[in-house]
Amino acid sequence: MKQSDETDIVCIDRVLKYVQTLNDIYNTFNINTLNDLESNHICQLAVTQTVTNIHQLRQKIRTETLDKMPLFGNLKPMLKAARNIASHDYYSLDFEIIYRLTRHLLKPEMRSELEATKNGIKCSQANDI
Repeated sequence: MKQSDETDIVCIDRVLKYVQTLNDIYNTFNINTLNDLESNHICQLAVTQTVTNIHQLRQKIRTETLDKMPLFGNLKPMLKAARNIASHDYYSLDFEIIYRLTRHLLKPEMRSELEATKNGIKCSQANDI
């Protein structure tokens, strides 16, 4: 198994876990609107850290793999902006961006795309054996 394939699989799997974490956070704190998020500081911290973690993982995934995941791959500008502001200037963070980003990450087609890409890498590895 190529190390880069394995890295992509591990990173995608972790992204999927963080997407589930976002879902759990939204359900636990009953976040259904931007206003719900803006009025809950603890939830803001949890969501912001999760988005930062997803950004860090995205950076480790190879470009050719990201190209197979346009829904996730095209999130780079939003993930990067959210991560940079969260890490360096948290109090100027626009939670509308975070809310839109997380709602995008929570779409069923996002999970499907990530799962399909991960499984595609695994299948190509099996064919290489």
